[in-house]
Amino acid sequence: MRTLLTLILLLPVLVLTAQNDAKTILDKSAAKIKEWPAMEIAFTLTMENTAEDFREKHEGKAYMKGALYRIDVMDVINYYDGKDIYTYMPEVEEVNIKDPSEEAEEMLNPTQIFDIHNRGFKQNLVATTNGTAYIELYPEDLKKNFSKIGIWVKTATSEIQKVTTFGKDGTNLIIEVHSMKQPQPIPADTFFTFDTKQHPNVEVVDMR
Repeated sequence: MRTLLTLILLLPVLVLTAQNDAKTILDKSAAKIKEWPAMEIAFTLTMENTAEDFREKHEGKAYMKGALYRIDVMDVINYYDGKDIYTYMPEVEEVNIKDPSEEAEEMLNPTQIFDIHNRGFKQNLVATTNGTAYIELYPEDLKKNFSKIGIWVKTATSEIQKVTTFGKDGTNLIIEVHSMKQPQPIPADTFFTFDTKQHPNVEVVDMR
């Protein structure tokens, strides 16, 4: 009984420590990424729903430069020029223009995903196993369409290895990072912009 009471009394301290440890680990990862003028990330994107026996996997690449990004995955190229998101679908010759504030778009934004823990989340260091820390983030806004985000970090190098968004509908979005490097040469800002003049036959659908 005394041991049980001691554990109960220690719970607030243990929770606070886990939160502080989680933030320290993720802050180091974010700081390391921000040091680079630009970044190229090779990753695997998996969407799965166990209850519906659904699993879809795609290889992709993401490029970041400041607030700009470009994602090539699922035969689609997403450009973010610092203002709007352009989703270009070459097979159907169509580009959609979207507002980057939409929740679904925020979760795919590589410039935000590595620093997402500092924006409206409770943080908890769940475990550290074989040099990898597993951290869970819980949104303070309970209206979000996901219950939590799991992040795996290699503690020795502060490199993020995997990020999983657990959807309330049972659909999980998994991003496994294979490599992160600085592209050579550093891409120009135009690399992150969809130029309609270079694609005169593409239909533009403005969804803002």
